[in-house]
Amino acid sequence: MPRLYESYNDVFSLLPVKIYKHDLTGSCINVPLHWHRSLEITVTLTGCIRFNTGTNNFDFGESDWIFVNSGEPHSCRYINPTDHFSGVSVVISLPFIEKWLGKNLFFYNPELPDVTSRIKEIASELFSVDTEAPDCQLLLMSILFKILHLVKAHCIRSDAKYHISSEQEMHTAIQFTDYIERHYKEDVTLGSVAKHFQYSASYFSRLFKASLGVNFHSYLNFVRVSHAAEQLASGPVNLTECAFHNGFPNTKSFIATFKKLYGCTPSNFIG
Repeated sequence: MPRLYESYNDVFSLLPVKIYKHDLTGSCINVPLHWHRSLEITVTLTGCIRFNTGTNNFDFGESDWIFVNSGEPHSCRYINPTDHFSGVSVVISLPFIEKWLGKNLFFYNPELPDVTSRIKEIASELFSVDTEAPDCQLLLMSILFKILHLVKAHCIRSDAKYHISSEQEMHTAIQFTDYIERHYKEDVTLGSVAKHFQYSASYFSRLFKASLGVNFHSYLNFVRVSHAAEQLASGPVNLTECAFHNGFPNTKSFIATFKKLYGCTPSNFIG
């Protein structure tokens, strides 16, 4: 299934920024749960999309946009199977952000019309960039600094500090998430995963929350629902089979969790 952009995309070459242009329809509008150390800004130019961070759903229309802070699990998908979405995701290297703006900053959308207008203008400019042009990298850097100037002026919460995970914490988080990705279909529990990593349940629970910003059960359910949504979008599937295939103990639990995280029932999701 097509992806908007890859997970764990923290490897940069010459430029400290990656630009992803989106022009997608229906089930192609789907990014499973993932996270990265980099800062992300996603802007809707036309159409709509449902963005999820943690347990919060945001339905975006034209010109809506969002910040995803470092290490914050997130996903996005279509709202209806006939939806169309065009937009831009800007993924900026964390060390580059820290060098120019500072460390442990919390970024957000201030929901100011002038800022939104400027963000959309920049996103439209990025969408039209010819990535094969000889001066493309210089142009992207000039646009990046326009973004930083706007962000510094309007999009930093001065009353909030954001904990940026250390390299060790990120390594730990990757171990945890990789294990869940391999075993989410099984009857895994906080206790069983803690035992696998040779931690007490209480210590593992605290460490998991510190590393990923969400608790163990929320993350596990998010992974299971994300995979279930992929299965539902791929073609006709029995809901009971889908529930058991993705680690849910019964259909009732599956439907309740799906609705909580995706804002609709599995049946409504597939139309």
